Amino acid sequence: MPRNQAAGRRAGEDLASQGPTTRKRTREADDQRSKGKEEKDIKPTPSKKQKSKTATGGADEQGNEVKEEKETQSAPSKKQKSKPATSEEDLIKRKIDTLLSKYGTLPLADLGLPDPSSPSSENVLALVYNAMLTSTRISHELAHKSVKCLIEAGYHDIETLRKSTWEERTEVLTKGGYTRYREKTATGLGELAEFVTEKYDNDLNNLVKAADSSPPKIRALLKEIKGIGNVGLDIFCDTAQHIWPCLAPFIDPRSMKTAQQCGFGDDVETLWAAVGKDLERMCRLAAALTTVRLEKKEKEFA
Repeated sequence: MPRNQAAGRRAGEDLASQGPTTRKRTREADDQRSKGKEEKDIKPTPSKKQKSKTATGGADEQGNEVKEEKETQSAPSKKQKSKPATSEEDLIKRKIDTLLSKYGTLPLADLGLPDPSSPSSENVLALVYNAMLTSTRISHELAHKSVKCLIEAGYHDIETLRKSTWEERTEVLTKGGYTRYREKTATGLGELAEFVTEKYDNDLNNLVKAADSSPPKIRALLKEIKGIGNVGLDIFCDTAQHIWPCLAPFIDPRSMKTAQQCGFGDDVETLWAAVGKDLERMCRLAAALTTVRLEKKEKEFA
């Protein structure tokens, strides 16, 4: 008899020898084992979300260990990257506002000029005096006082200056405390009167026209005035940019170092933007930085 038939016959005899209850239990056990095997063979397919979790950490539903889940961070957008820069710009603006409120006086505003913000020939001449006297090796206070005395004497009017004598100019400078260079400066003021009258028709505003509003050309023409060197030119550009807009924006090199020490940076265009590209505020900023440098107030803003 073939082996398979023999095995089947023995199984049939065993099953026949069992009672009805036993045969029923045996069939149920066989069915249960078959069902369990089918469930084990069929595994649910995880969703995309489940895949991402089990692929990175924890354990899956079957208890298999997987790698630890890592949190992914999206790269910051351009807008997010620019936030720190914007905050820094706002901080600089606030600091500059404080600087202007404390030290940002418009040049020569305290010397009795009718309107120091207007581009009148008198104001331009007064600013030239300021550049001449404050660029020499005397104290800033004495230079400022001497400029005030020249204005009180009416010398910011070119006609009054031209009619004055050397002795009168010397006396005015002595009154201001400008004794060290008074003779030389008194002579220079007389030559300045002739220079402005003959070359620019009594008004230095015509110098801007002659220079085609070019800052380098303006500096070159101003340097023809005796008593004004490179430092004097820087001082004039600092203090005259609100009435000669072609000079703006300008901060002299010494004041730019002060701006850097105060945490404002060393870029004139950045400072120009921080004051809203306002001519008068830029002029006041240059004046304030000069005051901070002379009075050594940098630590207030650093």
